Amino acid sequence: MSRENHSTPALDSQPAGPRSPILPIGLARALTSILGPLIGVIVVVAIFGIWKPDSFLTFRTLDNFLLYNSYYAVAAMGMTFVIITAGIDLSVGSTMALSSICCALAIRGGAFPARSAGTTIAIGVSVALLAGICIAARLIDAGRRPASAVRLASVPAAILGIIAALCWMGLAGTAYVPMPAIVAAAFGIAVGAGVGFLNGTLITRLGLPPFVATLATLGAIRGLTLFLCNDTPVSRDPRTWKPAAITAIDRLARLQSGEILGMRPNDWIVVFVALIAIPLLHFTILGRYAYAIGSNERTARLCGVKVERYKTLCYVIAGITAGLAGVMMTAKSRGGQPTEFTGAELNIIAAVVIGGTSLFGGEGTIVGTILGVLMLGLLYSGCVIADISSNVQRIFIGGTIVLAAALDRFRHLRG
Repeated sequence: MSRENHSTPALDSQPAGPRSPILPIGLARALTSILGPLIGVIVVVAIFGIWKPDSFLTFRTLDNFLLYNSYYAVAAMGMTFVIITAGIDLSVGSTMALSSICCALAIRGGAFPARSAGTTIAIGVSVALLAGICIAARLIDAGRRPASAVRLASVPAAILGIIAALCWMGLAGTAYVPMPAIVAAAFGIAVGAGVGFLNGTLITRLGLPPFVATLATLGAIRGLTLFLCNDTPVSRDPRTWKPAAITAIDRLARLQSGEILGMRPNDWIVVFVALIAIPLLHFTILGRYAYAIGSNERTARLCGVKVERYKTLCYVIAGITAGLAGVMMTAKSRGGQPTEFTGAELNIIAAVVIGGTSLFGGEGTIVGTILGVLMLGLLYSGCVIADISSNVQRIFIGGTIVLAAALDRFRHLRG
């Protein structure tokens, strides 16, 4: 008789599959990118807190940080969108200055610069060339031959140039009345949005590298700023300003001198912009497409993403935040300084990169950018309190930027 096999069946010995991550991959990467700047802030606070505890660990240090860095924080949040798409905006400092001057001029009232043949011709030719190049580029993208595209674009470009020249001839020397503070502020922000749109158009329609396009607009916008105010600051002056203008600039100045729940309105603007930028970047189609474009633009295009549209929109967002930062500076100084924010683009880009946003695109967070601004601001404040010369401060900042870029490069090599 055969014996029955009563042995217990073997358990499934196949190896278990990989465990699902505790956190979503995107959230985990975002937290990782925030960790670096957070550690940097802690290290800066620890160093200067131990070195100069009586001077550094005070409410005054925090107040000074908010006083001198609120507009940088606003502009840096807009820059984050651009760098995530693997772009860059070197014109942000000039845009901030132009928006500040335009806001101050709108409040003051006065007249446009006097008419001159050279200026009229320069405006007409510049608009015609820019329009012609953009139209020709669109036609070439649509399949036209270069010679045919240039020929077809020349007529509408010439018409637009003539219209621009005639508009300037009509505006030159024309007086305009002082605007209310809120209208002037909206005008300053709109100017920033216009510069952002120009940058996006040059990059997406002409195919120019972002570095080249925004380097060109950096100089052009700064020159336009100096031209509009005749190389002189636009400052509050009761002797020459009308009473309505004085009232308007004083109302705008409340953004800096007023107080809401213990904080200046300018500081609340930073919070308000952050509350808009964080969900806009992380929970909307715009944000997802920005990450996709920065990660791999070719793949994003093949997946149906309208790359040119969303990339231009990111530059417009950067222009809007730069314009808002310029208006905030107008409120602080009760006027506009044409040379203000010279070199600000370096500090803003540095804060974004230190905050964990990759210069290669596809990575970054708004919270990290805010931490980057905080780290740079506290580093500057600590150097001042420790009586470190400005030249050594630049060395510290430069070393910090190199370290952040090197760590970003190392992360990509490991990935």
